Amino acid sequence: MFSKKWRGKTWKAAEVDPAVREAIARELSCSSILAGLLVRRGVTGSEEAAQFLQPKLSQLPDPDLLPGIEAAAQRICRAIQENEPIAVFGDYDVDGVSSTALLLEFFDFLKRPVRHYIPHREEEGYGMNEPAVERLAQEGVRLIITVDNGSAAFSSVERARALGVDVVITDHHLPADPLPRPAAFVNPWLPGSRYPFKPLAGAGVAFKLIWALCRQFSRSRKISPEFRDFMMDSLGLVALGTIADVVPLLGENRVLACYGLKALAATRRPGLQCLVRFALQGEERRRDLEARDVAFRIGPCLNAAGRLGGSEAALQLLVSRDAASAAGLMAHLIRENDRRRQIEQDIYQEARDCLLKEVDLAGDRVVVLAKEGWHPGVIGIVAARLVEEFYRPTLLIALEGDQGKGSARSIPQVSICNALERARGCLEGFGGHDRAAGVRINTSRVGELRRLLNEAVEVQPQEMVPELVVDGECDLSEWTPALLRELERLAPHGEGNPEPLFALRRGEVVGEPRLLGRDGAHLSFFVRQKGVSLRAVAFRMAEYLPRLHPAGVQVALAYQPKLNCWGDDEKVELVIREVEVLQPPLLP
Repeated sequence: MFSKKWRGKTWKAAEVDPAVREAIARELSCSSILAGLLVRRGVTGSEEAAQFLQPKLSQLPDPDLLPGIEAAAQRICRAIQENEPIAVFGDYDVDGVSSTALLLEFFDFLKRPVRHYIPHREEEGYGMNEPAVERLAQEGVRLIITVDNGSAAFSSVERARALGVDVVITDHHLPADPLPRPAAFVNPWLPGSRYPFKPLAGAGVAFKLIWALCRQFSRSRKISPEFRDFMMDSLGLVALGTIADVVPLLGENRVLACYGLKALAATRRPGLQCLVRFALQGEERRRDLEARDVAFRIGPCLNAAGRLGGSEAALQLLVSRDAASAAGLMAHLIRENDRRRQIEQDIYQEARDCLLKEVDLAGDRVVVLAKEGWHPGVIGIVAARLVEEFYRPTLLIALEGDQGKGSARSIPQVSICNALERARGCLEGFGGHDRAAGVRINTSRVGELRRLLNEAVEVQPQEMVPELVVDGECDLSEWTPALLRELERLAPHGEGNPEPLFALRRGEVVGEPRLLGRDGAHLSFFVRQKGVSLRAVAFRMAEYLPRLHPAGVQVALAYQPKLNCWGDDEKVELVIREVEVLQPPLLP
């Protein structure tokens, strides 16, 4: 085990149990490096390791294990049989929109048209609300099915009951107190739940509901071939919601993501085809669709519409059956995403300037900034960027008149939700979890909130040091094309299963480092250790060029080994995530 502070970060790697690692390597006939990575990801035995490396649909838990699933399926089937008007109530993020599309596609498959409702982010906020329930009731709806929301909608469910409207909740968020009282409540986190894998995304819970419904219509636990084909095709939508919602890509989510990415790549739906082409940017023949394409390309593009207004365009793209219409919707979302990026950059620059002028980073434990004109749908992204840069819990508040809407992001050492709980008296409302939260506040009380949050957080600024956790150390001589192809079995990567990251304690820069890219923002150099030299590429690290001279400079690297294939030529390269020039050397 090693732990060193470099460039303001603590680099460390915890050793795995060598006996467990070697047992897995022996029983699976795999390398010790792959076995060690499996152990670092929570795998404890060879059977579990085999399931991790070969995800199968048979590994998915039975939907009947979900609390409330039988009652939900029965109530929905009765509504279909009695021709009751049904509405699907979704959410404006990718998970919510994907879950909504999933249910709409299912009802379309049954040739049973239903309504849908997704609240406007700025005007209505997250989840079911009473005015929306009243509107749907006036339109004749008699059953509302929520997806990716509803676990905190006690008053809205009560209002629906008073209006003669039943509600079926399907959700994956922690239930609130008091618990809502719907006709059926499907959530793996419900009290008393014995569901074996709780951290599903909303799309995963919706998929399990559809599975249960397919059994109902097939009149058998074994669903008919037609329903099976529908479910296999729908896994693409499940993967979108699962990956974009940053739930752990382990266990059941790993299976859904793995098969869902394949379904997305092979989809014949025009809207999804547009998203895949956008993600791969002409690389369709060179590589497969990966989880990072969903996380960093597709997800932000779909989210842009909901952040800047309504998410209807994103939903319509997911369910589109017409190529021309899908192309138009895709173009609209790309423009919205570009607009979102510009708004985000403008707010980031303003917020960063304010932070440097107004915040005492040596003394303040929480950053609280507020300004008129900031877009409430974008400030959460900006807060996350500031946390990454300054490593301090950050709350940004968009002011409009005497009201403010805020979005907070935090660091692992500080639960921002616990801090907000202690400042509850000056808030008009808040919700979230340890690392992210939203607030509503009167403009006049922003200063009070800043004071209370700084009093609530007990971690001192000097203790707020970011950690870079690496998977271990390997000599450069160990990296071969065969080993990297073996490590590809760990994909898809995401939360809980990141791409492997390794440390090189000391290497020697050889040759002439050079800049890459049209704007010269990237850096390329060769690093040598024990007689082996490999090319390294450091994205967005051009500022290091002067420090890598003269030849022979010693560096410490955190890197991801990659296989660069060009024709029949295969070469191992290092993608640099962190670099520290060792002047003077930090290690013997």
